[in-house]
Amino acid sequence: MANPDGIAIDWIARNLYWTDTGTDRIEVARLDGKYRRVLVNEDLFEPRAIALAPEHGWMFWTDWSEKRPKIERSNLDGSERILLITKDIVWPNGIALDLERNKIYWCDAKTDKIEVSNMDGTDRREVITDNLPHLFGLTLLGDYLYWTDWQRRSIDRAHKFTGGEREVIVDQVPNVMGIKAIHLGKMNASNSPCARDNGGCSHLCFNRPNNRCILNYSNIFL
Repeated sequence: MANPDGIAIDWIARNLYWTDTGTDRIEVARLDGKYRRVLVNEDLFEPRAIALAPEHGWMFWTDWSEKRPKIERSNLDGSERILLITKDIVWPNGIALDLERNKIYWCDAKTDKIEVSNMDGTDRREVITDNLPHLFGLTLLGDYLYWTDWQRRSIDRAHKFTGGEREVIVDQVPNVMGIKAIHLGKMNASNSPCARDNGGCSHLCFNRPNNRCILNYSNIFL
């Protein structure tokens, strides 16, 4: 591990995911650190934010490489990797998911925008484009987006549909970076095979129709 950046939790399987901009990897482990595994280590340049949709079996991440910036999606085990956003994107920093509406939000520190699309990258549109000098962290809670801004040194929020009702939540916070908001008690786990007894897996369980247990020791850091 060199420079861990983004972090996300599969609250159903109780797995911890993170991006590392030093090793250019996406990794996973149990919440206690056991059974660490590299999931993605190719065609990554500066992986930053990561977000999970455990019931869909998907993970999403941003890569802010100046040569090939992008937002990608894969299964929770790193398989079936798909490019979602590659055009009109430069420094995608924060990422957030609306699991009820199957939407993905992201913020770009170069284009100074917050945008949204479907989870397959379609129906892309701008949500906020004004007074966003250097966006970094992004999260969603209920009907509101929350984000951090390096230049303004603030945490702001706005309505996720319209970008309206905007207000500053915290002001003059030095070195403000990532942000996470969690709605306790609203996480549904009933449809995931990993919800009970780790899906019958001895090590890592991923929500996939087949082969959800990972026992490949060659790719696990013991």
